[in-house]
Amino acid sequence: LFVLGFEKMETRKEADLFITINHKQKSVPKSLLVSLLADIRMGADDPKIALTALASAVVRSLYSDNTSPLFRRYTLPGVPPSHSQNLTISETVNGLNRSILLGKIIHGSIVPGPLSGATDEKTIVRARIILNGYFEAIMEANPERWELGKSAYICVNPGIRAHLSLITEIIKYLEHRKSIDFQLLKEQEIIKLLIEIAEPIINYVRTASDSEISESFSRKFGEGGVKEYLYKMCEIVKVGFNDFGSDEFKNYIEKRDDERVSEADQFIINLTNDVTNYVIEVLKMVHGTHRMPSGELAYWEIGIENKSVKEKAYKKQQDDPTHKRLPKEAYIDIVDIQTIIQQKNNWIHFEPVFNIPLEDEKKGKKYYTSWIEVFNKLRRIPAHKSALRVYDDDDFGFLDYLRSEFYSRLERNKV
Repeated sequence: LFVLGFEKMETRKEADLFITINHKQKSVPKSLLVSLLADIRMGADDPKIALTALASAVVRSLYSDNTSPLFRRYTLPGVPPSHSQNLTISETVNGLNRSILLGKIIHGSIVPGPLSGATDEKTIVRARIILNGYFEAIMEANPERWELGKSAYICVNPGIRAHLSLITEIIKYLEHRKSIDFQLLKEQEIIKLLIEIAEPIINYVRTASDSEISESFSRKFGEGGVKEYLYKMCEIVKVGFNDFGSDEFKNYIEKRDDERVSEADQFIINLTNDVTNYVIEVLKMVHGTHRMPSGELAYWEIGIENKSVKEKAYKKQQDDPTHKRLPKEAYIDIVDIQTIIQQKNNWIHFEPVFNIPLEDEKKGKKYYTSWIEVFNKLRRIPAHKSALRVYDDDDFGFLDYLRSEFYSRLERNKV
């Protein structure tokens, strides 16, 4: 066994050599390498390395502070983690660097950030106090969720990183709105301002159901996952502060809403056709397609007793300006579908698919078909576009519910 030793080597060089050898020859956990930067690279000539070393020192101070919400929440190399030790030092260091809370590099020099102090040592203390105060508010909103770690989606790597970016967004928002210079504020003053804007997030963590939390914050991986997590929190904050958010976030919301609107428009068109086609298919199957003595087809004469429904469909057929007239049933209004399916000799055949109760509808009703009336009103949005006729969040929720309920029932009751 050959061993190479060095005598009287300077401690800093020894640690630096250790990192170089292990990183390039035998890989060691990245978190250990990042953690060691706080010992050997503080104040380095390279500003990027110096900022990373400073961020590493801040994270280590959070981990070792027994009053911190992040106390012992980080995995350590070679130590089996508990269920709550799901954070990694390298991810939080990365988050601090990207958030520019400790500073940013401009023309090769470090410009202090809102959490910076006069020296590196004072920055570590100031950042620890402010981050502890902020994350304590998140933790106390729902201690059980915080303690559960990965399974509750709050105290997780993407979440911590997203919160660090959210703090930056809050600071930018207040600097613009109130002309506040955060570097001049004391730690407790900053904590109070951050919590004031983050209050909608705190309430959401406190009161949202497990399924809502999962829907909002689960499945967030990589840089895209962190941004998605951040944007969801920005949406929640925006409920209380409607002008909140960066231009990038607002562009994201605008693009996403455009996609949601297009999807909703197409869904309404598809559902209208599918409902009408299914009703006609069932009427034909139940009542037949043979001609009655009147000359009408049986499904039209027996299946649709209401004269007004028939007359409206016939008139629309005759008034069709395209001169490519379709069969009369193609002109039945969606709201008249409700009359047809609730007809005494039809209901037993349509109930399994169309009896869909709305969320707040009282129990014990014979017909749960009022969703057709709600749906018919929404059909006016794609049919008559205007700035005043738009979808809201409840409309999107209703359409999602209808998509799930109607098509799952339709699948079980195919003609």
